Amino acid sequence: MAEGEGRTLAEAFDDYAHKKSEERLSEMNIDDLSFRDGLDAFEVYNPVEIQVKTRPANQWVKGFKVKDPGS
Repeated sequence: MAEGEGRTLAEAFDDYAHKKSEERLSEMNIDDLSFRDGLDAFEVYNPVEIQVKTRPANQWVKGFKVKDPGS
């Protein structure tokens, strides 16, 4: 299960996407993969959970976490 963190939501999604792509590629046999199969592997709908990390008094957003559901 992949998860990404960042100070902004965009940074968190970029970190998540990078880790998720590494996870997907490690699950596939790249030597026998065609170009089209590789593209199709990343066109899968992937629901995510978004968590907002706040400072102690819940006044300011400290960062975001994006992760696979249930991880």
